[in-house]
Amino acid sequence: MQDVVKESVKRQQSSKRQRRRKRRRRAYLALVILLVCGIGLALSMTLFFNVTGITVQNETDTPDEEIVELSGIQYRDNLVRLDTKAAEKAITDGIAYAENVTVKKKFPSTVEITVHKAKPVANISQSYGYLLVSGSNRILEELHGDPRPDLIVITGYNPAQGTIGNYLQSEDEKRDNVLKTLTAAVEECNNEQIKSIDMTDQSDIIVQFGENFVFRMGSSADAVYKLRLAAKTIERLNAEKKYQLTMVGNNQISVLPQES
Repeated sequence: MQDVVKESVKRQQSSKRQRRRKRRRRAYLALVILLVCGIGLALSMTLFFNVTGITVQNETDTPDEEIVELSGIQYRDNLVRLDTKAAEKAITDGIAYAENVTVKKKFPSTVEITVHKAKPVANISQSYGYLLVSGSNRILEELHGDPRPDLIVITGYNPAQGTIGNYLQSEDEKRDNVLKTLTAAVEECNNEQIKSIDMTDQSDIIVQFGENFVFRMGSSADAVYKLRLAAKTIERLNAEKKYQLTMVGNNQISVLPQES
């Protein structure tokens, strides 16, 4: 019996030693892995993945070299540490016509900059002329004379400021969303007959189609649907006569000759 007890104790001690060795091995491996990862990270942020090439896809009139300079990205900058969002913002802020700017890292050593050109969609009437704006309500140009003839004229917005490159802000906050809805709707409809929009009364927005058709669309809700419905209605009318169209309910338009 004494021999059996001794043998059990030896086996228990041997098992404990093996478990301790396994724990040491695991700890050692974890330390080695951690060390390797740390060295790899340090090298990737210093010696490896440095910028050796910058490509620019540019739709604006601004030279590619100026876009690279605005981005703040330089050759030998590290790709891992490169802040692409900051570079995108710097380009957008520096070029009024820059819209939808993207900066992408192309490992191991290239940066790709893409700059889409903003499309003017409307002339916004103001005290000293007009503001030329994109579909996102960004100010592209200040016009001190006549409005751009191929774009709609929007009155009744009352801009609070008109700095090129900034986004429009109205003296009345609610008008900002209304304007953005209207400009986006006009851009989506792409209807050359739409000449002007008067949003002085946000519940009774007036749209001028060509020379002879006045459309009272109500609010800016469902603007795309309303404008398209008005356009279809106008197709059935005599283009030589003047009419007033009024939105009735959600899906009807009343038509009255303006003479009556």
